[in-house]
Amino acid sequence: MFLDRGDEEYLYVDGIGIKTGDFFQFYYSDPNTALASLTKVHDALKNITRETKSKSSKGDGDKAANVFGGLIFACYGRGESFFGRHNVDSSPFLENFPGVPVSGIFCGGEMVRPCTTVIGQCEGASPVSCCLHVYSTVYLAMSYTPLSVED
Repeated sequence: MFLDRGDEEYLYVDGIGIKTGDFFQFYYSDPNTALASLTKVHDALKNITRETKSKSSKGDGDKAANVFGGLIFACYGRGESFFGRHNVDSSPFLENFPGVPVSGIFCGGEMVRPCTTVIGQCEGASPVSCCLHVYSTVYLAMSYTPLSVED
């Protein structure tokens, strides 16, 4: 896609498969919005910790998953230059799983699940389009469930 021409009133876009009526989204990177989403990530990872502790304390046959490591894939535009301090993207994992090894990489294109009807579509998007992931971070918490004696 490239901008064909424009003026004060219209923006013209040209490219393969682009037609009148297509939706476009413009992204403005905002550290404050990113920090708010990191709070959601922190809480989601905390739920993994809570579920594991809850299942292990019940002792009623429920098997607790043990997180043994993690991987983080972050957009190279994030990090200290984006947030103004270091280790922001790793903090949700490190705070919820202290002592658990974690590794990661800043990359030029985040690794995400493909867009399908299972995970939904962007508002106003056609079935062949999907949500754009920019300036994002993807977390992978690796875990295992130990076998019990009955297994």
